[in-house]
Amino acid sequence: MKRYILAIIVLAMAAGSVEAQKLAINPGTKLYGYKNSDGGWQIAPQFAYAYEFQGHFKRFAVVKIDKTWGCIDDRGQLIVRNIFFSKEEAQAAGLEWERGDEPGKWLYPAQNPADGKWGFVDYYGNWKFEPQYEAATTFQGDEPMSFALVRIASRWGCIDRKGVVVVEPVFMKQEHADLAGKQWIYGRHYDTWRYPTQDKESGLWGYVNYLGRWVINPIYEDYDYFGNDHNYVYAQVKHNGRWGSIDRNGNTISRCIFYTREDADYALSQLEHGRPIADWRLPVTEIGTDLHGWVDYRGEWVIAPIYQDATHFTNDTGEFATYKLDGLWGSIDNKGEHLSLNVFILSSEAWQAGYEWDNNQELGHWLYPIKNAATGLWGYVNFKGSWVIEPMFEDAKLFIKTWNNRAAPAKLDGRWGCIDHTGHFVVHNIYNTSAEAYEAGRRWSNKQKF
Repeated sequence: MKRYILAIIVLAMAAGSVEAQKLAINPGTKLYGYKNSDGGWQIAPQFAYAYEFQGHFKRFAVVKIDKTWGCIDDRGQLIVRNIFFSKEEAQAAGLEWERGDEPGKWLYPAQNPADGKWGFVDYYGNWKFEPQYEAATTFQGDEPMSFALVRIASRWGCIDRKGVVVVEPVFMKQEHADLAGKQWIYGRHYDTWRYPTQDKESGLWGYVNYLGRWVINPIYEDYDYFGNDHNYVYAQVKHNGRWGSIDRNGNTISRCIFYTREDADYALSQLEHGRPIADWRLPVTEIGTDLHGWVDYRGEWVIAPIYQDATHFTNDTGEFATYKLDGLWGSIDNKGEHLSLNVFILSSEAWQAGYEWDNNQELGHWLYPIKNAATGLWGYVNFKGSWVIEPMFEDAKLFIKTWNNRAAPAKLDGRWGCIDHTGHFVVHNIYNTSAEAYEAGRRWSNKQKF
Protein backbone atom coordinates (compact mmCIF):
# COMPACT_ATOMS: atom_id res chain seq x y z
CA MET A 1 0.00 0.00 0.00
CA LYS A 2 2.84 2.40 0.86
CA ARG A 3 4.53 1.61 -2.46
CA TYR A 4 1.28 2.33 -4.28
CA ILE A 5 0.88 5.70 -2.54
CA LEU A 6 4.53 6.55 -3.29
CA ALA A 7 4.03 5.80 -6.99
CA ILE A 8 0.99 8.08 -7.06
CA ILE A 9 3.00 10.87 -5.46
CA VAL A 10 5.87 10.45 -7.95
CA LEU A 11 3.42 10.50 -10.88
CA ALA A 12 1.72 13.58 -9.48
CA MET A 13 5.07 15.32 -9.10
CA ALA A 14 5.98 14.40 -12.67
CA ALA A 15 2.63 15.67 -13.91
CA GLY A 16 3.13 18.92 -12.03
CA SER A 17 6.58 19.28 -13.47
CA VAL A 18 5.23 18.71 -16.99
CA GLU A 19 2.56 21.29 -16.38
CA ALA A 20 5.16 23.71 -15.04
CA GLN A 21 7.46 23.57 -18.07
CA LYS A 22 5.84 25.09 -21.11
CA LEU A 23 7.79 25.97 -24.23
CA ALA A 24 7.79 29.71 -24.88
CA ILE A 25 9.64 32.29 -26.93
CA ASN A 26 11.04 35.59 -25.76
CA PRO A 27 9.59 38.18 -28.17
CA GLY A 28 12.54 40.46 -27.63
CA THR A 29 15.42 38.05 -28.24
CA LYS A 30 13.50 35.48 -30.31
CA LEU A 31 15.10 32.78 -28.15
CA TYR A 32 13.23 29.80 -26.70
CA GLY A 33 12.94 28.77 -23.07
CA TYR A 34 10.42 27.15 -20.70
CA LYS A 35 7.98 28.80 -18.29
CA ASN A 36 6.51 27.54 -15.01
CA SER A 37 2.81 27.51 -14.10
CA ASP A 38 3.05 31.08 -12.83
CA GLY A 39 4.29 32.29 -16.22
CA GLY A 40 7.82 32.92 -15.05
CA TRP A 41 10.90 31.59 -16.76
CA GLN A 42 11.84 28.25 -15.22
CA ILE A 43 14.51 27.65 -17.89
CA ALA A 44 15.75 30.94 -19.30
CA PRO A 45 15.24 31.64 -23.03
CA GLN A 46 18.61 30.74 -24.53
CA PHE A 47 17.89 28.32 -27.37
CA ALA A 48 17.72 29.11 -31.10
CA TYR A 49 14.94 26.54 -31.32
CA ALA A 50 13.39 24.02 -28.93
CA TYR A 51 10.74 21.34 -28.60
CA GLU A 52 8.41 20.31 -25.79
CA PHE A 53 9.67 17.93 -23.13
CA GLN A 54 9.18 14.21 -23.74
CA GLY A 55 9.70 11.08 -21.70
CA HIS A 56 8.26 9.93 -18.37
CA PHE A 57 10.46 9.63 -15.28
CA LYS A 58 13.56 10.94 -17.09
CA ARG A 59 12.26 13.76 -19.14
CA PHE A 60 14.24 15.65 -21.78
CA ALA A 61 13.75 18.20 -24.54
CA VAL A 62 15.55 18.60 -27.84
CA VAL A 63 17.06 22.08 -28.21
CA LYS A 64 19.16 23.98 -30.72
CA ILE A 65 22.11 26.03 -29.55
CA ASP A 66 23.69 28.17 -32.25
CA LYS A 67 23.58 25.82 -35.28
CA THR A 68 23.66 22.40 -33.61
CA TRP A 69 21.26 20.25 -31.64
CA GLY A 70 21.41 18.63 -28.21
CA CYS A 71 19.12 17.76 -25.27
CA ILE A 72 18.42 19.20 -21.82
CA ASP A 73 16.80 17.66 -18.75
CA ASP A 74 13.92 19.24 -16.87
CA ARG A 75 16.36 21.31 -14.83
CA GLY A 76 17.81 22.85 -17.99
CA GLN A 77 21.07 20.89 -17.73
CA LEU A 78 22.63 19.77 -21.03
CA ILE A 79 22.48 15.98 -20.92
CA VAL A 80 23.27 15.54 -24.65
CA ARG A 81 25.88 17.96 -25.92
CA ASN A 82 24.89 20.09 -28.88
CA ILE A 83 26.99 18.27 -31.44
CA PHE A 84 24.30 17.08 -33.84
CA PHE A 85 23.31 18.60 -37.15
CA SER A 86 19.75 17.31 -37.04
CA LYS A 87 17.14 17.19 -34.33
CA GLU A 88 16.49 13.51 -35.15
CA GLU A 89 20.04 12.54 -34.17
CA ALA A 90 19.81 14.56 -30.97
CA GLN A 91 16.47 12.96 -30.13
CA ALA A 92 17.92 9.46 -30.65
CA ALA A 93 20.69 10.31 -28.19
CA GLY A 94 18.12 11.70 -25.74
CA LEU A 95 16.09 8.49 -25.89
CA GLU A 96 19.26 6.53 -25.16
CA TRP A 97 19.88 8.71 -22.12
CA GLU A 98 16.27 8.20 -20.99
CA ARG A 99 16.55 4.41 -21.31
CA GLY A 100 19.68 4.52 -19.22
CA ASP A 101 21.77 2.78 -21.87
CA GLU A 102 25.47 2.49 -21.24
CA PRO A 103 27.27 5.46 -22.82
CA GLY A 104 29.01 4.25 -25.94
CA LYS A 105 26.58 1.46 -26.70
CA TRP A 106 25.36 3.69 -29.49
CA LEU A 107 27.71 6.01 -31.32
CA TYR A 108 26.97 9.15 -33.28
CA PRO A 109 28.93 10.92 -36.01
CA ALA A 110 30.10 14.35 -34.96
CA GLN A 111 32.26 17.07 -36.51
CA ASN A 112 35.15 18.68 -34.70
CA PRO A 113 34.70 22.45 -35.08
CA ALA A 114 38.45 22.97 -34.76
CA ASP A 115 39.47 21.24 -37.99
CA GLY A 116 36.20 20.11 -39.56
CA LYS A 117 37.10 16.40 -39.23
CA TRP A 118 34.51 13.83 -38.26
CA GLY A 119 34.59 11.22 -35.54
CA PHE A 120 32.12 9.37 -33.30
CA VAL A 121 30.85 10.28 -29.85
CA ASP A 122 28.60 8.76 -27.21
CA TYR A 123 25.42 10.56 -26.20
CA TYR A 124 27.30 12.69 -23.70
CA GLY A 125 29.43 13.99 -26.57
CA ASN A 126 32.63 12.23 -25.50
CA TRP A 127 34.85 11.17 -28.39
CA LYS A 128 34.95 7.39 -28.81
CA PHE A 129 36.65 7.50 -32.21
CA GLU A 130 38.79 10.56 -32.65
CA PRO A 131 37.85 12.97 -35.47
CA GLN A 132 39.91 11.77 -38.44
CA TYR A 133 37.42 11.36 -41.27
CA GLU A 134 36.39 13.79 -44.00
CA ALA A 135 32.76 12.68 -43.56
CA ALA A 136 30.84 10.05 -41.60
CA THR A 137 27.32 8.66 -41.31
CA THR A 138 25.30 7.01 -38.56
CA PHE A 139 25.74 3.31 -37.87
CA GLN A 140 23.34 0.83 -39.40
CA GLY A 141 22.75 -2.85 -38.74
CA ASP A 142 22.79 -4.80 -35.47
CA GLU A 143 25.73 -5.88 -33.40
CA PRO A 144 28.05 -7.51 -34.06
CA MET A 145 27.44 -6.72 -37.75
CA SER A 146 26.88 -2.98 -37.91
CA PHE A 147 28.82 -0.36 -39.83
CA ALA A 148 29.12 3.33 -40.49
CA LEU A 149 30.29 4.96 -43.71
CA VAL A 150 33.43 7.09 -43.50
CA ARG A 151 35.35 9.05 -46.10
CA ILE A 152 39.14 9.02 -46.13
CA ALA A 153 41.22 10.78 -48.80
CA SER A 154 38.09 11.42 -50.88
CA ARG A 155 37.10 7.73 -50.89
CA TRP A 156 34.35 5.97 -48.97
CA GLY A 157 34.62 2.83 -46.84
CA CYS A 158 33.07 1.30 -43.70
CA ILE A 159 34.07 0.84 -40.06
CA ASP A 160 32.51 -1.33 -37.36
CA ARG A 161 31.59 -0.22 -33.82
CA LYS A 162 35.14 -0.84 -32.67
CA GLY A 163 36.47 1.59 -35.26
CA VAL A 164 37.99 -1.21 -37.34
CA VAL A 165 37.89 -0.74 -41.12
CA VAL A 166 35.77 -3.58 -42.51
CA VAL A 167 35.37 -2.19 -46.05
CA GLU A 168 38.45 -0.49 -47.44
CA PRO A 169 37.93 3.18 -48.39
CA VAL A 170 38.19 2.75 -52.17
CA PHE A 171 34.70 3.74 -53.33
CA MET A 172 34.17 7.00 -55.16
CA LYS A 173 30.51 7.30 -54.18
CA GLN A 174 28.89 6.97 -50.78
CA GLU A 175 26.11 4.76 -52.12
CA HIS A 176 28.64 2.27 -53.50
CA ALA A 177 30.30 1.90 -50.10
CA ASP A 178 26.86 1.53 -48.56
CA LEU A 179 26.14 -1.40 -50.93
CA ALA A 180 29.45 -2.98 -49.93
CA GLY A 181 28.67 -2.54 -46.22
CA LYS A 182 25.30 -4.21 -46.61
CA GLN A 183 26.98 -7.04 -48.48
CA TRP A 184 29.35 -7.35 -45.52
CA ILE A 185 26.34 -7.66 -43.18
CA TYR A 186 24.16 -10.01 -45.20
CA GLY A 187 26.80 -11.76 -47.29
CA ARG A 188 24.51 -13.34 -49.88
CA HIS A 189 27.02 -13.00 -52.71
CA TYR A 190 30.46 -12.98 -51.11
CA ASP A 191 32.16 -14.66 -54.05
CA THR A 192 30.42 -12.82 -56.88
CA TRP A 193 29.88 -9.24 -55.67
CA ARG A 194 32.01 -6.87 -57.77
CA TYR A 195 31.99 -3.11 -58.07
CA PRO A 196 34.00 -0.85 -60.41
CA THR A 197 36.24 1.76 -58.88
CA GLN A 198 39.11 3.93 -60.04
CA ASP A 199 42.69 3.62 -58.85
CA LYS A 200 43.77 6.96 -57.37
CA GLU A 201 47.33 6.80 -58.68
CA SER A 202 46.86 5.52 -62.23
CA GLY A 203 43.31 6.74 -62.87
CA LEU A 204 42.50 3.33 -64.36
CA TRP A 205 39.48 1.21 -63.48
CA GLY A 206 39.18 -2.22 -61.91
CA TYR A 207 36.75 -4.11 -59.69
CA VAL A 208 36.72 -4.67 -55.93
CA ASN A 209 34.86 -7.14 -53.72
CA TYR A 210 32.63 -6.19 -50.78
CA LEU A 211 35.71 -5.68 -48.58
CA GLY A 212 37.02 -3.05 -50.98
CA ARG A 213 39.91 -5.23 -52.10
CA TRP A 214 40.97 -5.54 -55.73
CA VAL A 215 39.83 -8.75 -57.37
CA ILE A 216 40.24 -7.42 -60.93
CA ASN A 217 43.25 -5.14 -61.18
CA PRO A 218 42.76 -1.53 -62.33
CA ILE A 219 44.05 -1.70 -65.92
CA TYR A 220 41.02 -0.44 -67.84
CA GLU A 221 40.24 3.00 -69.25
CA ASP A 222 36.48 2.55 -68.93
CA TYR A 223 34.07 -0.01 -67.56
CA ASP A 224 30.55 -1.35 -67.35
CA TYR A 225 28.75 -2.84 -64.35
CA PHE A 226 28.26 -6.51 -63.66
CA GLY A 227 24.59 -7.45 -63.40
CA ASN A 228 22.96 -6.94 -60.01
CA ASP A 229 21.27 -10.34 -60.14
CA HIS A 230 24.67 -12.04 -59.74
CA ASN A 231 23.68 -14.54 -62.40
CA TYR A 232 24.97 -12.29 -65.15
CA VAL A 233 28.69 -12.92 -64.95
CA TYR A 234 30.14 -10.62 -67.61
CA ALA A 235 30.96 -6.92 -67.99
CA GLN A 236 32.42 -4.81 -70.80
CA VAL A 237 35.76 -3.08 -70.26
CA LYS A 238 37.93 -0.75 -72.35
CA HIS A 239 41.66 -1.30 -72.84
CA ASN A 240 44.00 0.44 -75.29
CA GLY A 241 41.04 2.33 -76.69
CA ARG A 242 38.97 -0.77 -77.50
CA TRP A 243 36.19 -2.70 -75.78
CA GLY A 244 35.92 -6.36 -74.78
CA SER A 245 34.29 -8.50 -72.10
CA ILE A 246 35.52 -10.14 -68.89
CA ASP A 247 33.96 -12.42 -66.29
CA ARG A 248 33.73 -11.76 -62.54
CA ASN A 249 37.22 -13.16 -61.98
CA GLY A 250 38.79 -10.93 -64.63
CA ASN A 251 39.18 -13.67 -67.25
CA THR A 252 38.98 -12.45 -70.84
CA ILE A 253 35.82 -13.59 -72.61
CA SER A 254 36.31 -11.46 -75.72
CA ARG A 255 39.44 -9.47 -76.46
CA CYS A 256 39.41 -5.69 -76.25
CA ILE A 257 39.25 -5.21 -80.01
CA PHE A 258 35.76 -3.78 -80.58
CA TYR A 259 35.17 -0.12 -81.39
CA THR A 260 32.29 0.45 -78.97
CA ARG A 261 30.84 -0.96 -75.77
CA GLU A 262 27.76 -1.89 -77.80
CA ASP A 263 29.84 -3.93 -80.27
CA ALA A 264 31.50 -5.82 -77.39
CA ASP A 265 28.10 -6.44 -75.80
CA TYR A 266 26.73 -7.59 -79.17
CA ALA A 267 29.65 -10.02 -79.54
CA LEU A 268 29.06 -11.35 -76.04
CA SER A 269 25.40 -11.96 -76.83
CA GLN A 270 26.47 -14.47 -79.48
CA LEU A 271 28.25 -16.49 -76.81
CA GLU A 272 25.32 -16.25 -74.41
CA HIS A 273 22.89 -17.44 -77.06
CA GLY A 274 25.08 -20.40 -77.92
CA ARG A 275 25.73 -19.39 -81.51
CA PRO A 276 28.54 -21.45 -83.12
CA ILE A 277 31.64 -19.30 -83.13
CA ALA A 278 32.36 -20.17 -86.79
CA ASP A 279 29.13 -18.52 -87.93
CA TRP A 280 29.85 -14.96 -86.80
CA ARG A 281 32.15 -12.22 -88.14
CA LEU A 282 32.55 -8.55 -87.24
CA PRO A 283 34.80 -6.06 -89.09
CA VAL A 284 37.34 -4.21 -86.94
CA THR A 285 40.75 -2.63 -87.37
CA GLU A 286 43.98 -3.88 -85.91
CA ILE A 287 45.41 -1.65 -83.20
CA GLY A 288 48.63 -0.14 -84.49
CA THR A 289 48.18 -0.73 -88.24
CA ASP A 290 44.58 0.49 -88.56
CA LEU A 291 44.02 -2.18 -91.21
CA HIS A 292 40.69 -3.97 -91.40
CA GLY A 293 39.84 -7.62 -90.91
CA TRP A 294 37.13 -9.71 -89.29
CA VAL A 295 36.98 -11.24 -85.80
CA ASP A 296 34.76 -13.84 -84.14
CA TYR A 297 32.82 -13.02 -80.97
CA ARG A 298 35.87 -13.72 -78.82
CA GLY A 299 37.73 -10.98 -80.68
CA GLU A 300 40.11 -13.42 -82.40
CA TRP A 301 41.07 -12.84 -86.02
CA VAL A 302 39.33 -15.14 -88.48
CA ILE A 303 40.13 -13.04 -91.55
CA ALA A 304 43.50 -11.31 -91.22
CA PRO A 305 43.61 -7.49 -91.02
CA ILE A 306 45.17 -6.61 -94.38
CA TYR A 307 42.44 -4.45 -95.89
CA GLN A 308 41.98 -0.69 -96.13
CA ASP A 309 38.27 -1.03 -95.39
CA ALA A 310 35.74 -3.77 -94.75
CA THR A 311 31.97 -4.12 -94.44
CA HIS A 312 29.68 -6.34 -92.39
CA PHE A 313 28.59 -9.75 -93.49
CA THR A 314 24.79 -9.69 -93.71
CA ASN A 315 23.55 -9.99 -90.11
CA ASP A 316 27.22 -10.75 -89.37
CA THR A 317 26.53 -14.37 -90.33
CA GLY A 318 26.13 -14.01 -94.10
CA GLU A 319 28.21 -15.73 -96.75
CA PHE A 320 29.95 -12.67 -98.17
CA ALA A 321 31.10 -9.11 -97.43
CA THR A 322 33.18 -6.53 -99.29
CA TYR A 323 36.76 -5.40 -98.79
CA LYS A 324 38.95 -2.56 -100.04
CA LEU A 325 42.48 -3.24 -101.19
CA ASP A 326 44.81 -0.97 -103.17
CA GLY A 327 42.03 1.61 -103.30
CA LEU A 328 39.45 -0.65 -104.98
CA TRP A 329 36.68 -2.91 -103.71
CA GLY A 330 36.10 -6.63 -104.03
CA SER A 331 33.94 -9.28 -102.38
CA ILE A 332 35.06 -11.97 -99.93
CA ASP A 333 33.48 -15.07 -98.40
CA ASN A 334 33.34 -15.83 -94.68
CA LYS A 335 36.45 -18.02 -94.90
CA GLY A 336 38.50 -15.13 -96.28
CA GLU A 337 38.53 -16.31 -99.91
CA HIS A 338 38.22 -13.55 -102.50
CA LEU A 339 35.04 -14.04 -104.51
CA SER A 340 35.87 -11.15 -106.83
CA LEU A 341 39.02 -9.24 -107.57
CA ASN A 342 39.35 -5.78 -106.10
CA VAL A 343 38.39 -3.91 -109.27
CA PHE A 344 35.28 -2.03 -108.15
CA ILE A 345 35.21 1.68 -107.39
CA LEU A 346 32.28 1.41 -105.01
CA SER A 347 31.58 -1.01 -102.18
CA SER A 348 28.00 -1.31 -103.45
CA GLU A 349 29.29 -2.62 -106.80
CA ALA A 350 31.44 -5.21 -105.07
CA TRP A 351 28.47 -6.13 -102.87
CA GLN A 352 26.32 -6.68 -105.96
CA ALA A 353 28.99 -8.99 -107.34
CA GLY A 354 29.00 -10.93 -104.08
CA TYR A 355 25.22 -11.11 -104.15
CA GLU A 356 25.35 -12.56 -107.65
CA TRP A 357 27.78 -15.24 -106.47
CA ASP A 358 25.69 -15.94 -103.36
CA ASN A 359 22.60 -16.54 -105.51
CA ASN A 360 24.41 -18.88 -107.91
CA GLN A 361 23.77 -16.68 -110.89
CA GLU A 362 25.42 -17.51 -114.20
CA LEU A 363 28.94 -16.09 -114.37
CA GLY A 364 28.83 -13.12 -116.73
CA HIS A 365 25.08 -12.72 -116.74
CA TRP A 366 25.58 -9.34 -115.11
CA LEU A 367 28.57 -7.20 -116.05
CA TYR A 368 30.06 -4.24 -114.22
CA PRO A 369 31.71 -1.15 -115.75
CA ILE A 370 35.33 -0.82 -114.59
CA LYS A 371 38.03 1.70 -115.45
CA ASN A 372 41.46 0.30 -116.30
CA ALA A 373 43.90 2.11 -114.03
CA ALA A 374 46.74 1.75 -116.56
CA THR A 375 45.01 3.07 -119.70
CA GLY A 376 42.14 5.09 -118.25
CA LEU A 377 39.72 3.27 -120.58
CA TRP A 378 36.55 1.50 -119.50
CA GLY A 379 35.43 -2.08 -119.95
CA TYR A 380 33.22 -4.63 -118.19
CA VAL A 381 33.98 -7.44 -115.74
CA ASN A 382 31.95 -10.37 -114.40
CA PHE A 383 31.31 -10.83 -110.67
CA LYS A 384 34.76 -12.36 -110.24
CA GLY A 385 36.32 -9.17 -111.54
CA SER A 386 37.60 -10.74 -114.75
CA TRP A 387 37.44 -8.77 -118.03
CA VAL A 388 34.56 -9.84 -120.26
CA ILE A 389 34.53 -6.71 -122.42
CA GLU A 390 38.04 -5.33 -122.73
CA PRO A 391 38.61 -1.70 -121.64
CA MET A 392 38.22 0.30 -124.87
CA PHE A 393 35.61 2.96 -124.06
CA GLU A 394 36.09 6.52 -122.87
CA ASP A 395 33.31 6.05 -120.33
CA ALA A 396 30.74 3.37 -119.45
CA LYS A 397 27.61 2.89 -117.32
CA LEU A 398 25.79 -0.05 -115.76
CA PHE A 399 23.68 -2.32 -117.91
CA ILE A 400 19.97 -1.59 -118.06
CA LYS A 401 18.29 -4.10 -115.75
CA THR A 402 16.36 -6.23 -118.21
CA TRP A 403 16.82 -9.98 -118.28
CA ASN A 404 17.22 -10.26 -122.05
CA ASN A 405 18.43 -7.77 -124.67
CA ARG A 406 20.68 -6.09 -122.14
CA ALA A 407 22.23 -2.77 -123.09
CA ALA A 408 24.64 -0.39 -121.40
CA PRO A 409 25.55 3.22 -122.26
CA ALA A 410 29.17 3.50 -123.45
CA LYS A 411 31.17 6.40 -124.86
CA LEU A 412 33.47 6.13 -127.87
CA ASP A 413 34.93 8.86 -130.10
CA GLY A 414 33.29 11.48 -127.88
CA ARG A 415 29.72 10.23 -128.35
CA TRP A 416 27.40 7.98 -126.36
CA GLY A 417 25.64 4.86 -127.55
CA CYS A 418 24.67 1.48 -126.09
CA ILE A 419 26.47 -1.86 -126.25
CA ASP A 420 25.21 -5.39 -125.65
CA HIS A 421 26.90 -8.00 -123.46
CA THR A 422 29.40 -8.81 -126.24
CA GLY A 423 30.65 -5.25 -126.40
CA HIS A 424 29.09 -4.38 -129.77
CA PHE A 425 27.07 -1.20 -130.24
CA VAL A 426 23.36 -1.98 -130.61
CA VAL A 427 22.53 1.73 -130.36
CA HIS A 428 24.97 3.78 -132.43
CA ASN A 429 27.17 6.22 -130.54
CA ILE A 430 25.51 9.37 -131.79
CA TYR A 431 24.30 10.97 -128.55
CA ASN A 432 25.81 13.83 -126.58
CA THR A 433 24.84 12.49 -123.13
CA SER A 434 24.65 9.12 -121.42
CA ALA A 435 21.04 9.88 -120.45
CA GLU A 436 20.01 10.12 -124.09
CA ALA A 437 21.84 6.90 -124.88
CA TYR A 438 20.25 5.24 -121.85
CA GLU A 439 16.74 6.08 -123.03
CA ALA A 440 17.53 4.80 -126.52
CA GLY A 441 19.01 1.63 -125.03
CA ARG A 442 15.95 1.11 -122.84
CA ARG A 443 13.68 1.30 -125.87
CA TRP A 444 15.94 -1.07 -127.77
CA SER A 445 15.85 -3.52 -124.87
CA ASN A 446 12.06 -3.35 -124.84
CA LYS A 447 12.01 -3.68 -128.69
CA GLN A 448 10.33 -0.30 -129.09
CA LYS A 449 10.69 1.62 -132.32
CA PHE A 450 12.96 4.62 -132.54
